[in-house]
Amino acid sequence: MDIKTTLLTSLRKLAKQHTEETLGDRRDYLGASDIGYCPRKVILEKIDPTEHDLATLLRFQRGHMAEDIIAMAFTAAGYTNFERQVEVEVDSQVPIKAHIDFVFTSEIHKIKSVLETKSTSTIPDDPYGSWESQLYLQMGALAEKFPDYTIRGAFIALDLANGEAEFFNGYSPQKTIFNGLLRKAEALWSDYQAMLDRKEIELDTDPGPLCGFCNHLTSCPRFEAEEVPQLAASVDELQELQINEKKFKDKIGPCKQKIFAIVQKKGSIKSAGFVLRTATRTRKHLVTSRLDQFLRDHGSSIDEFQEDRSFSFLEIKKINAAAA
Repeated sequence: MDIKTTLLTSLRKLAKQHTEETLGDRRDYLGASDIGYCPRKVILEKIDPTEHDLATLLRFQRGHMAEDIIAMAFTAAGYTNFERQVEVEVDSQVPIKAHIDFVFTSEIHKIKSVLETKSTSTIPDDPYGSWESQLYLQMGALAEKFPDYTIRGAFIALDLANGEAEFFNGYSPQKTIFNGLLRKAEALWSDYQAMLDRKEIELDTDPGPLCGFCNHLTSCPRFEAEEVPQLAASVDELQELQINEKKFKDKIGPCKQKIFAIVQKKGSIKSAGFVLRTATRTRKHLVTSRLDQFLRDHGSSIDEFQEDRSFSFLEIKKINAAAA
């Protein structure tokens, strides 16, 4: 058994064990995160759970690590007034359970603060809508359970790869949003029960930034059509970033060369809080002309040691207005 197979099977086992210990059987209720995500994905995953691939399992572990890091940091700072993985049942017509990463309690001031930890490869400028839906439901559930307390909420997003963190604060329960989420939960649960009864229904979809990670994307009706307007904002954003990238590259080269020319003549200097100096690195370089000659001398050629390898990339072409 190779190491990747060992990782895959072991992490699947750990993920199942962690879910059973902390969340129980998720087929029997709706979680706060379920209500914030695409209804179709949530229902299909409850009915026919897919086995996660290694990349997904590693992201799960990254999320657990992020929570442990936050817990260790607050403990080291002397905080003892927080609980982890707090389960709160929502008073609703359908079974809903909110599992909260951290709840900080101030008995003196009668305040309970919810802190949700998010591990992500890129920290967004603002919290995603699915994050906020989850938090509003958690705060609403906590407010109903503890009516004598002021409830607050926040996110902390960690990018473990780049060592970055961002804190999004200032949330409080909103009754209108909470009631709207409960209505969405009731509709979701109704469709879920109908699917369990083998009824033919069209499940609601809610395209978002995680569609690319959905195991049910290929059969999703939102992406069956040739035109997918839900991606327009993302495509426009990418195009704008690529244009700016080219502009910056065109400016970086001349600017760097101008400073480098001065340093080459003057030597090391200091400016704007930085040390500027010439650095030299050595790396191996394959001299293909000499290699080719050597191979020819031995009755061979470099072509015999080359092979075609395919690769995938995103190609974006502007639609011809006349053809459209």
